[in-house]
Amino acid sequence: MFPEFALIEGEKFKINTDYKVALKCFDIIEDETITNQERALAVIYLLFGFIPEHNINVFLEKAKYFLQCGETEEEQITKKKDMDFKQDEKYIYSSFMSDYHIDLYKSNMHFWEFIYLIQGLTENSSLNRVREIRNYDLSTIKDAKERKKMIEAKKQVALKRNKTLEELKAEEIFRNQLKGC
Repeated sequence: MFPEFALIEGEKFKINTDYKVALKCFDIIEDETITNQERALAVIYLLFGFIPEHNINVFLEKAKYFLQCGETEEEQITKKKDMDFKQDEKYIYSSFMSDYHIDLYKSNMHFWEFIYLIQGLTENSSLNRVREIRNYDLSTIKDAKERKKMIEAKKQVALKRNKTLEELKAEEIFRNQLKGC
């Protein structure tokens, strides 16, 4: 059911399907401090265990297909981002423990299974309660006290924005200037 191999020019290549490896790939993809080529090579290496001498773009397409769980980019784009694997790690972990009795730290489950299980978490899971707060429509709250309470809750669980390369460089320059003082 879940892919274990990528077929490239008639040859099967084993994919490292462990969800933890896929999460590392996402960390690399979001890392603004490295080039696109470095990202691509790192993702290919993590998933396939080597850097191919040729067909890098084909390997990259297979990696993309795997990391998108077979969905198209259009399907991915239409989904509103209301969770982050790294920021929500504790909520994901506790939700898997409470809903499925799975200790993720001891698991090497397939990435697609991991994603499907996230999609199947109960509404009472800590992750889904956080996601519900993030998505809550404040315009539906008439009572000022309740609205203020929900605004505060949304702030507490809001997704953090990744810094751009320019912001990271500016921070580094600032830190270097402080060292000179």
